[in-house]
Amino acid sequence: MLYHEQSEDYRPLFWLGGRAFYVNTVIFALHIIAFATVAIASGVMGPQILSLLALGNYEAVHGEVWRLLTYVIFPPQTAITFIFALGFLFYFGRGVEEHIGRKNYIKLFAALVFIPSILLCLLGFAGIWREGYMGGYGSIFGVFIAFATLYPGVEINIWFVNLTAKGWAFALLGVLSLMNFAFNQWLDLGALWCDAAIGYLGMRLIGAGYGMTWLTDWIENRQAARLARQRDIKVLKDAKATESIDEILEKISKHGVGSLDARERAALERARTNLLKRDQH
Repeated sequence: MLYHEQSEDYRPLFWLGGRAFYVNTVIFALHIIAFATVAIASGVMGPQILSLLALGNYEAVHGEVWRLLTYVIFPPQTAITFIFALGFLFYFGRGVEEHIGRKNYIKLFAALVFIPSILLCLLGFAGIWREGYMGGYGSIFGVFIAFATLYPGVEINIWFVNLTAKGWAFALLGVLSLMNFAFNQWLDLGALWCDAAIGYLGMRLIGAGYGMTWLTDWIENRQAARLARQRDIKVLKDAKATESIDEILEKISKHGVGSLDARERAALERARTNLLKRDQH
């Protein structure tokens, strides 16, 4: 499973009964708990329980903000999709978390869940969409795209077919897109491509994976320019501070310490403190 050196940030969220629980493990467990809870609730209260979980623009902007998250819960009637998706999450999510670490994986999964839901709400504001929406497979597919970005050449056997991770990424994206297009499932199609883009760009923005070197070069140039500006500002401040201290010392040599005003005394004290800190380092 491990194709690389682990990230320094790859460590458990917590330990329970001597067992380590990583971010992906917790997400995997929460999906199972949510699926089972909704199935039981549907049996007791009826399928209308799903209407309280689906993403709806009107409800989301009128206080029911949980819908921005609960829309990724798999409803009971999608059991086969649920099992298949959870297999992808368990295997490929672990590989992504090992590579990018705990914090980056949390950011990635949060983006995969919340960016599509927020965009759908914006479509609702524009009057384009008003239906309830549930789509849990999109975020998990985004995790797989992230894995394929990190390990494009790794061979994966699915349905007794061997393809590279990159090959499966293109194949699944194409097949799922055609299925959504055939049934006019435009929300699913948009969410699918949105999560795929987040999975890929998320890896490239942190400098992991391959492709789109123009994007990473642009980011590195921006970071270098910002560091250069910060360095220039620091040099300028240090130069001004040195000039100011030189003037104060010259005044002391001519007129004595008693000639300094409160501002000059404070500047001299700050310079002395900074000098002591440098000596300690």
